Amino acid sequence: MRRFRLTRETAASHLPESDHFYPMKLPSLCALLLTLCISTPNLTAARPLALVPYPTQLSIETGKTLTLPGELTVRIPDNPSWVEHVEVTGTLIERISQGEHQLRLSDSPDALLQITKDDSLAPESYTLHIDETRLLLKASSLKGLAHGTATIMQLLGDSEHSQLPCLEIDDAPRTSYRNFMIDMGRNPHSVALLKETIDLLWFYKVDSAQLHLTDDQRIAFPSTAFPNLWDGLITLDEFRELEAYAVTRGVTLIPELEVPGHSSMLLKHYPDVFGKNGTELASSPKALKGIKTLLDEMMDVFPSTPYIHVGGDEAFGVPEEYQRDLINTLHEYLKSKGKQTLVWEGPRPGKGANKVNTEVIHLNWRTINYPADQMLKDGYRVVNASWDPLYLVDHYPRTNFTMTSPQHIYETMSLTRFKHVNPGIPTYSNPIDVQPTDQLLGFCMPWWEGREENYFAQIVPRIIPFAEVAWNPEISRDYSDFASRSAKTESVRRAAHYPVSITPSQLSVSGDSVFQNQTQVTLTCNLAVAPKDGSLPVVRYTLDGSEPTTSSELYVGPLTLSQSSTIRAAAFLDDQPIGHGSRSKLTAVDPTRNKALGKPVTSSVSSGSPFSVDRITDGGTDNLDFYLGYPASPEPISITIDLESIQTVNRIDVVAYTISGSYEKYTVECSTDGIHFEEVASRLDKPQKPVSHVQHELSPRDVRFVRIRTYGNRDYVFNSFSKIVEVLVY
Repeated sequence: MRRFRLTRETAASHLPESDHFYPMKLPSLCALLLTLCISTPNLTAARPLALVPYPTQLSIETGKTLTLPGELTVRIPDNPSWVEHVEVTGTLIERISQGEHQLRLSDSPDALLQITKDDSLAPESYTLHIDETRLLLKASSLKGLAHGTATIMQLLGDSEHSQLPCLEIDDAPRTSYRNFMIDMGRNPHSVALLKETIDLLWFYKVDSAQLHLTDDQRIAFPSTAFPNLWDGLITLDEFRELEAYAVTRGVTLIPELEVPGHSSMLLKHYPDVFGKNGTELASSPKALKGIKTLLDEMMDVFPSTPYIHVGGDEAFGVPEEYQRDLINTLHEYLKSKGKQTLVWEGPRPGKGANKVNTEVIHLNWRTINYPADQMLKDGYRVVNASWDPLYLVDHYPRTNFTMTSPQHIYETMSLTRFKHVNPGIPTYSNPIDVQPTDQLLGFCMPWWEGREENYFAQIVPRIIPFAEVAWNPEISRDYSDFASRSAKTESVRRAAHYPVSITPSQLSVSGDSVFQNQTQVTLTCNLAVAPKDGSLPVVRYTLDGSEPTTSSELYVGPLTLSQSSTIRAAAFLDDQPIGHGSRSKLTAVDPTRNKALGKPVTSSVSSGSPFSVDRITDGGTDNLDFYLGYPASPEPISITIDLESIQTVNRIDVVAYTISGSYEKYTVECSTDGIHFEEVASRLDKPQKPVSHVQHELSPRDVRFVRIRTYGNRDYVFNSFSKIVEVLVY
């Protein structure tokens, strides 16, 4: 009998010592919703279970449950990769249940969880049967198994008194390509961040992460053939470890080498190989040999991926026929290695021998030089990577942000629609809609130009709705239902992967982690770990965003903060880290006292962390403490502040993001009843010298409601986003 129990006594041959746990009885994580269950073969209206993405087919047997014992026996095929995956899952289940449940491998046909390899299922499909005596999980691949274990973890976290509903799930993604891209060619992203991202993608069934490893600013890949390219951060061994880490969790890592555009580093460091400009890079036999060498190195480090991305866009100044020839040459080379070629929407397709091979998969991101409908008509397979709603941009090196809200993503994301966020581009007003076709493979959500300090606060709230819709674009969408389910699944994910919780007090905008003047932060270790020679887990932390180590500050009690800080905290046992370290970026504001401070504020469009509409009355007037509202065109966004009583007002100040001559275009209106508004001030024309803080003097009047109708932040990046920082009422 193969046995593992994730405790210090018996798990040493399977897991690092830092990940061993000892059972401890504690309350379950989430409230039970099972009393709401109804028996139906395909739930669409009633969704009692906190699952994200929601299964494509699910039926619940009303009133019947499976009560889980403390020890969960598992029978699994004798497949090393499957066993390793279940071992990892076992560690997480023990954390989710806070020690109430441990897995034990068993050869018995009576094992509680029976995992079976069923080759009749599609590669990412899985089925899960739960009755009053056992669980049956079937899959044909490690990816399918990983999707099934993610569902089991979510079910367990949503259970009470260790009871699971009796149910049948027959689940599979409706799209084959569900990808999140990380730009590592502008700003560095740590190994810790990448591992956390892999676990996030596993938990929400996003099948792959594209690593944009090269760009004009840096090259994150440590080439041995061209060592001067490397930024010196993540080593080959660490990338190999990341590849193994991802494979075990059913996530594919797709490397990208961007050529011939965005290739300044190649030209700068090795002009004798890659040439002195993009045209030479695209056409020189010596450069081609160098590119193939780099691709060989990437394929050696990331052997599991079926895809390799070769860039292909924004090759300014390079004749398009050279661009197409390079794409075709690289495609044939990658095809000979058993790989499929991915490119960004780049040159037009060409004709005859110079036409881009129709086997090349195109990520359509702006639908300008090569519109999506034309791509499909020309026979290409297409991945939807539209700016609206998929692009997440932390503009490099500028301090500015472009991204839509989680609700906007959830409600508008469509496989067949291609739209831009820039009103100056035709698809903003007239999106391209295409007919459903097998040529549409799925979605890519790119994180461009971003900094690690902003990463989790911005991408996590957005990747969760992305994951649900990418899994099944035809799902019936109710954002309030989704928000309720995802709040529960997030509590489960945090329990599984983050042993330390970070809890700040007295937040003025809790979702955005904003506090006024001062906050107390409590760090809590949620683990019960077997003592060894009297040792217990300890928590160490940093306040500057750096990763905690054994020499970092030891947590002994609540921390008092009066400045913006990025807290990172990790649990250690015997000087070894346990799970992932937790992160929280806290923003301090020194509030300007006024009648609108802390008052309720609403917007006619949705907003989301860390740019929610509540920032408008949080008291902060820093240029970057802005609300991000979209779309502000063609109709303006209405932002309404309720002073909660009628008050005499003689001045209203509007503070908005201003950089390089940008300005917010708006009108100011007042009302006593919230129905009848009178315009009292405006800034509709660009000032000769834009300033961020504008005072509007009024004749004294009775006011309860103040409404800003904004037409967006103009003349910098995209006019369709509002970036109001604060509204102050006197």
